[in-house]
Amino acid sequence: MIVEEINENLQIMYTQFKTKHCLMVQYERDACVFNYLCRKDRKAMLVSSSVTHPDCPPENNITRLSVELSGFIVEALPDNPSQCSLVFVSKVSMGPGYFPHSLLWLIKRRQPLLLARIAAHFKTKK
Repeated sequence: MIVEEINENLQIMYTQFKTKHCLMVQYERDACVFNYLCRKDRKAMLVSSSVTHPDCPPENNITRLSVELSGFIVEALPDNPSQCSLVFVSKVSMGPGYFPHSLLWLIKRRQPLLLARIAAHFKTKK
């Protein structure tokens, strides 16, 4: 969810992950991050990191993730502009307490969906 759109390249976003484990016990994590998108020529970079924001305070019953650095670099291949190379980096602290495998799987599964957002962004900029 977009918390604040500072400009067309910089947004503050909130995301929440939930999972059920064993006897319907829920484990929740959330994060408040800035997303910065930079484009130049045939290359784009999206960088994210945790921030504090008054509209996105930590909640007592949810463990806050710390996104130290996360991002993508996408570059069109010189010999085939319809294809690209992609570099993804991420360093995230999941916070204290038990962290179930199913929640980690959910986060990993949702991460590639960000690529769809990047693709949509480029389609609207043509």
